[in-house]
Amino acid sequence: MSDCQESTKVYNDAVAELVAIGAAIGANCEPCFKYHFAQARKLGVTKKDIALAVAMAENAKAAPAKAMHELAAKHVGQEVMAEEAGAPPENTCYGPKPKSGGSSCCCK
Repeated sequence: MSDCQESTKVYNDAVAELVAIGAAIGANCEPCFKYHFAQARKLGVTKKDIALAVAMAENAKAAPAKAMHELAAKHVGQEVMAEEAGAPPENTCYGPKPKSGGSSCCCK
């Protein structure tokens, strides 16, 4: 049997949705995350398993960001707080205000 014809015992629709959730996290794609989250739940994937996939994706995504931060800090020789540079406070963002009620944060 060739590799292309070999059957799998692990990869299935639920696993595919977990992979897609990880890709959505990596791509910062909210619509993709929402779609694949719903698909995974329809397939019976638990929120715990989805949370594990999210954590794995976040760790994979954070590694190059951390490395870049360290490289820049090494070259600049000093650290400045993001807020000092004009960034919004942590856990907030800029964006359009919601049409009806709720928070003014676009992240929610």
